[in-house]
Amino acid sequence: MKTLRIPALSAIATALATSVFGADTSVEPVDLSDIRGMKFCEFLLIFDDHLVIYNTSASHGCPEDKWQAMDTASIASNHGANKAQLNGPHFWAMDGQTVGLGETKTFGGIEARYAATLPLSALGSGTGSTPYKPYTSAKLQTMVFKAGNPLYELVDPDGNTYVLNAYGEEVKDGDPANLADQLSPADGWSFRVITPAEDVRVEGSSDKPVDMVGDDLHQYYTRFNSGAS
Repeated sequence: MKTLRIPALSAIATALATSVFGADTSVEPVDLSDIRGMKFCEFLLIFDDHLVIYNTSASHGCPEDKWQAMDTASIASNHGANKAQLNGPHFWAMDGQTVGLGETKTFGGIEARYAATLPLSALGSGTGSTPYKPYTSAKLQTMVFKAGNPLYELVDPDGNTYVLNAYGEEVKDGDPANLADQLSPADGWSFRVITPAEDVRVEGSSDKPVDMVGDDLHQYYTRFNSGAS
């Protein structure tokens, strides 16, 4: 799979979604606080050349009974998509964030807000990007990791550091520190846990893209500092 280069979402999301849905999908900044460990789910609507993502983080949660009862064929039909996929549940690894979200839709009784429009290549093999192959993301998101709380990091062969955004149910005991034993990093990559003495902020936007990477359990990390050049 080629390294994914994500276009500026503020432009592509509105253009694509307006043509497909006939509606404005402009986003607004939404502040989410005290979200470390908060459960969320995502709905992916897949079209001929792009996919549209809806996220429950600013809605009313992701009830397990409704999530397990989801019918992806019905979701696709109800929303005019070729296919639909479920992504999650996941749990935020940060303490707070400001993220760009748009309109609300209902999927099988669960409300979720528009989060992004991505090229179809973002699906990769259907399980996400190739592990340990960085790609670029351009979206409105500021993540905050509070001092004294752990950061779960991947470090690449050049010393660049990527912080865990969210984790899935496959993480043992719901504790990302256990990824130290669960992951099989690519050559030159390593996983570590640190406790920062000051708050860490990671900011991204359509004008300020960020580098991201996935691990072999399909958790995702965002780069927040650079190693030696």
